[in-house]
Amino acid sequence: MGAELSAQLNEVLYVLVTLTAMINPIEAAAAFATLTEGCAPAQQAQIAKRATLVAAVTLIVFAFAGEALLGALGVQMGAFKIAGGLLLLKVGFNMVFAEATDSQTADAAKAAAAPADPSVFPLAIPIITGPGALTASVALVGPNPAHPYLNGAIFVAVAIVVLATTYAFMRGAQALTRLFGKTGVDAVGRIAGIIVAALAVQMVVNGVSALTGLHL
Repeated sequence: MGAELSAQLNEVLYVLVTLTAMINPIEAAAAFATLTEGCAPAQQAQIAKRATLVAAVTLIVFAFAGEALLGALGVQMGAFKIAGGLLLLKVGFNMVFAEATDSQTADAAKAAAAPADPSVFPLAIPIITGPGALTASVALVGPNPAHPYLNGAIFVAVAIVVLATTYAFMRGAQALTRLFGKTGVDAVGRIAGIIVAALAVQMVVNGVSALTGLHL
């Protein structure tokens, strides 16, 4: 019982770290501050709420529908984990070396031609839920033979917590950007990149293990 509880807690922590690193609430808040500059507080609140809801629906639906789509294409989950891991590894390297990723920085968001209401694009997609987060979500909701619905339940619960944190950060975006400054936001992005790279390597290892049957 103790070992099972420990395994479940480790899974919760793994999903939490992965989603937090991929979504990066601080960078999302920095982008939000730029995109909503000049908007009234009430309008900023509505934009933050819509962006969070759209991101949540997109992330959760893709996480559960993605495997069925892969099955229809004849792609094994192990192969998807390897491909996703390689993609995330590139994203991690880009974040460490401060190159453009799907988790856009405030400067990139400012340079983009944003619509009058940026809640869906580019805030919800691709700033909050970019290709990296979507790829990771499918791998995180992998099957658990002992508890068929456990991984899915953990993913939904953790995704809600991370997205709620992102919403709170967006609501306090101006204060956060003043507190961290551009240097602070860049530092957080680089640290998150190292975490993403490590998670990507582990995802590749898990994919190889699933395809070969070897316990790596």
